[in-house]
Order: sequence, then structure tokens, then C-alpha cells
Amino acid sequence: MATPRRKACVECRQQKIRCDVEQNRTPHDPCGRCRKMDLECRILPTSTRNLRQTKAEMRRELEELRWNIRGEAGSATGGGGHMLSTPTSTGGRGPNCSPGEYQSGSFSEVSGSVVGSGSLSPGYREEGRRSATVGRSLDGYSVEAKKIEDCFTLFFGQYHPLLPILDPVLGPNEYYESSPFLFWSIIVTGSRRYSDDPTILDRASQLITPLAFSSMALRSTPMAVIQGLLILCTWRLPTNSMYKDMTHVLCGAAVHLATQIGLHVAGVGQDFARMPLKENQEQKVTRARIWMQCVVVSIRSSCIEGIPPLVIAESSFVGDHLEREDLLACIPNDVLFQHKVHVVLLRALSAMVRTDLNSVNCDISVLRSLIGVFDLQLVNMASSSTSDLDTFQLNCARIHILCFHFYAYPSQSAPDAEALCCLYSLCVSTIKTASTLAQNTNLLTVCPSFIERTLTLTGFAILKISRSPLAQHLDLPAGEQAYFSAVQFSKSMSLQNNDLGTRTAAIMTNLWSSTKAFKRKDGHTEALALRLRTRLSMSVSFDMFWYWREEFGNMSNPYNGDALPSNFQTRAGTPQYVKQQADQAASAHSAPVPTPAPVPALAPVAAQPAQPAPTTSLKFDPTAMAPTPQIQLPPPGTMGMDSWDGTFYDAPPMLDQFPDYDWAASFDFSTDWPNVNVNMEHVHTAGFNFG
Repeated sequence: MATPRRKACVECRQQKIRCDVEQNRTPHDPCGRCRKMDLECRILPTSTRNLRQTKAEMRRELEELRWNIRGEAGSATGGGGHMLSTPTSTGGRGPNCSPGEYQSGSFSEVSGSVVGSGSLSPGYREEGRRSATVGRSLDGYSVEAKKIEDCFTLFFGQYHPLLPILDPVLGPNEYYESSPFLFWSIIVTGSRRYSDDPTILDRASQLITPLAFSSMALRSTPMAVIQGLLILCTWRLPTNSMYKDMTHVLCGAAVHLATQIGLHVAGVGQDFARMPLKENQEQKVTRARIWMQCVVVSIRSSCIEGIPPLVIAESSFVGDHLEREDLLACIPNDVLFQHKVHVVLLRALSAMVRTDLNSVNCDISVLRSLIGVFDLQLVNMASSSTSDLDTFQLNCARIHILCFHFYAYPSQSAPDAEALCCLYSLCVSTIKTASTLAQNTNLLTVCPSFIERTLTLTGFAILKISRSPLAQHLDLPAGEQAYFSAVQFSKSMSLQNNDLGTRTAAIMTNLWSSTKAFKRKDGHTEALALRLRTRLSMSVSFDMFWYWREEFGNMSNPYNGDALPSNFQTRAGTPQYVKQQADQAASAHSAPVPTPAPVPALAPVAAQPAQPAPTTSLKFDPTAMAPTPQIQLPPPGTMGMDSWDGTFYDAPPMLDQFPDYDWAASFDFSTDWPNVNVNMEHVHTAGFNFG
């Protein structure tokens, strides 16, 4: 028979030391330790260990609660997917809101990263926090604890469901201890519509970019840095100029950091670590989910910049097939759906680039075939959409693909009227859907930058097609209503005075009433043609910006050879590097030149006899060439990288090489621009009308 397990006295159990008490005697003699220290030696016959719940068990219980809540929400709504909050959840307010008024009961999150309805109040993270929130400062700018709580509540209640990559159970203190950069990324994003203190966005947005680069250099917490970068790339920092926008650089850094720690490989990343790692299924799923978001955000960022995406996305993960399948089974359906949509968009953009788009003589038949193939793939995926928002984002991807039809004009063949009319219809219906979501949800508050820029592209596509010979086949009133709904949407996206949202709305308004847009030097109109052909689908938008610059900015047109001089002085906020270029050009031409003879008044053309062209001016005169100053380089033997100061490097500054990023960057819109009263709820028609 087995010997019964001995029990220690209470004092020895508390100190976790060996006890020699004799339990068989009644009453028992004190143990040696209690007798020596003159303590009361007690044995509790019913004593059991009071096991504390471990962190892993708490997480497991939390995951079970999440699944139960998601199941109830899915059965109640008839489908999964993330949903935006309804106007009732914001108390009928506009885009600005405060966390005290916000109610989050209408969110339904399937990503497994957001606790269910009713859990997003300021106190929902109290169990994950050990102490009260502490006020923080960044480069001398301080934010008090209450405002930090409010920004965290707004972020996890409104923004996080669209990018579920964080753990909402953790509090501000935990996030700050994990990564100050991730902490301030949450603060900046949560303060975008924080009406109690709008200065948080203004101050923190100026300080967070240097913090991002310093955090990338430290490499102490790469996963947290990647998460912070993805947040800033999804909701871009407010700026008044595209050439100041560092989003694409940050997005590339996020992707490269992710591949450097092996997020693109299924598993825990053992091949990219210096220490043995334990197999952890939860960690595998987290890494897979963050990598998928890296792919989606990278493709979106490149697409709206008009730059070919450079990301590993052709397959879900590199690694064992069975392991990939197990991981994909744990990824929420909405994340998988968005990943599939953007992989199709990536393949479409890569295929279009290989058709020689920069030439007007590109193979039109191949281009149209590719457009049809990839658009059909997205159309077939619409049936598996998990929510109205996912369907809306799928249509945004379709618009980027269908806008490549503008590259097929001008050509020897006639424009594809059917395809362009379908694009027109899709643009009108997409803006109508955006208007509906803006009325019924908080889309205007949490709209990602990809949707904002895509709606601008959608409006420009409507403008180009409605000014073409196809206008007689279109529902023009519906197109005009949709266009100004896009204008109003862009204006509603404005976070600061005179930022890109406000300027884009002003540009779109001016172009709609323009009579010179699409006009060539000979007077004919080519609304469907593209002059700028190297920015993928966004060439449509950037080309329209040049039309605006030419007519309303008094700038020369670099695409059709017009002789209209550029006048930088009309722009009050001209960037400094442009002013320096203008001063250098003026000083270079300050040398005295022969004054031409005055030109007499022109007589009628018929009265002018034909004069032979002078031939003497075509003769090459070497003496007329000014000597080119030679750069005196030191002897090769005495020049090294250690002593080279870079003074002989004659490359132009970076901003001078990419002037196209400065679209309307420094025009002054301080005066009131025409205010178009457009009620977004009255976009009723959905496209064109052939009958």
C-alpha cells in the first residue's frame, strides 16, 4: 500500500521548506522549525494550494470569450467581417468626437484582436494594467494621463478594427514599456479626431517621424516597430505637400524589417533568430497575421503613389505547404479576403508595367486583355466578401485596374466605349457606396489613406470620361453628383488647415469648371488621353494635377511643349529649393545679350510673301560656345573616402530630381474657394444610360 502523502504545517508551507511534523499523533508534536522558533505548529486537514491563474490561461480564456462573442455577432448579423460603427454609436456627431461620447457596441470584429461589443470603454483594459496610466512626453511635449487614455480608447474603438494587429487588452503603460514608438503611433492616430485637444495631432505628428527612424536604428523591438509603421502607413500623417510625405519610405522599412525577422516564412522565425525559439502556435498566427497586413499595406501604399509594389506576395508564406494551410485556417476571413484582393492587384500592376505603358504605341490588345483578366478575377471574388466594407475596398481595387484603359488612348483604334462606360458606372456606384457608408457608419472618421486617394482617382476618371465623346451615352447628372460627392469626401478628410484634403477638394472643384483642361495647342480636346504615363493607375490623378497647375498655377506644361512661362512668384509658399533654382537661373541669364530688333506689326498672312529661311544661322560657330569650367580633381593617389568631403559630387539635390511630388504643394488656398453644396445622400443613380 502506498504511503500517504505527508502534509507540512502552515508555517513551513508558507516558507516552502521541508517540515518534519509527525501527523499520525493526535495531538501532534510541533515540528523542529516551529519548536526552535517558538511558533504555533498547525496542520490544516483541508488545506489545498490556491493556484493563481497564469497569463497563458488568462489569454486562453480571453480567446474563448472572443470566439463566443464573434459567434453570437455572426449569427445575429448573418455574416462575418469587420463593420464600422453606426451614427448612433457616435451620438449623431460629425467627424470629430471625444471618447466620453463614443459607444462601441456596434462593432463586430472577427480578427481575434478586438474584444467584443461593450469592451472598448476606457475601463476595458483595467484588468490588463497593474497601475494607473502615466503621463508621457516626447521631445519636451507632454501629454497628460487622461488624454492618453482618451486617445487609446478612440484608437482601439474606431481604428483598430480596420487594422487588427495589436492586443487591446494591454494598456498604455504596457505599450510604452514595450515600444515608445508604437505608443506614440497609437496616440497620433487616436488623436486624429480628438476634439478635446486637437493640438496633440499637430505636435505629435511633427515629432513621431524622427522617433520612427531612431526606433528602426535601435532594432530592440522590431515587431513593435513594424506594428507602429503599419499604423502610420494606413492613416497617413497630415501634411500640406506630397513631397513631405514619408509614408512610402516608412512602409518600405516595415516590409524590410518584417522580412529580416522572417515574418514571410511560416513558423516562429527560427531561421532568422540567434537563440533557440519554442514552438508556439499563437506566435505563429500572430506573425502570419502581421505579415499579411504588411503585404496589404505595402501594395496599397505603392498603388496610390503610382509606384510598382516591391513585396513578396505571390504566395501566402514561404515554407511547408501543410504548415501554411494550418496557419491560414487560423487567420480571420476578412484578413484573408483583403490579402487575396491585393495580391490580384499586385499581379495586375506588375503585368501592366511589362506592356510598355510609357509609350503611346503600346500593344493595346494585350493591355485590354490583361485588364479584362484581372478585373474578372476580382469580380469573381466579390461573392466571398465578408462585409460591405470589404466589397467596397474590392471595388476600389477594380477602379485602379480599369483606369489602365486610359493608356489605350490615343491609338489607331477607337477607344473601348463599353469598357470606359463600365468604368464610369463603377466609379459612380463606388462613390455612392462611400456616401452610404459615410452616412451609416463612421467611415469619414477612420477612412484609410488608400480609400481617400482612390476616391480622388474615381472623381478624376468621371471627369475625363464625361468630357469625352462618350458623354452622350452616360448619365451625366449622376456623374456630376458623384464627382462633387468625392470633392466633399476629400474636404471631410481634412485634419489641418490647408492640408492635402483641403487642397485636393479645391483642385477638383476648379477642374470641373475649367474650359482649358484637356485642350491641346491646336484647339482639339483629348479628354481620354494621358500625358503622364509612368505612375500606373495614379497617372490619371497626377495628369489632372498638371492640368490644374497649367491653368490655375501659371506653370509651364512640360508635356505638350506650350511656351507659357512659369511664374514661381505667384506662389506664396514656394519651396526653398525652387526659389534657389529660380535665382540661379536669373543670375545665369543676367549677362548682356544682343538686343533683337523690334518686331513690326504683323500684316495679314495673305499679304506676306514667302521668305526663304536663313541658312547662315545653321552653321556651327565654335567661338560662340562658352568654355565649360573644368573641375580640378586631386591626384588619385591622394584622394580617399576618408578625406573626401563631397564637394566634387555634382549630382542635383534629391528633391530636384523628383519635382512631380510637389503637386500644389505651395499654392495659397487661404481665400475661400467655391463652396459647392452637395448633399451626399442624394446620389441615386448608379451609372450610365444607353436608352
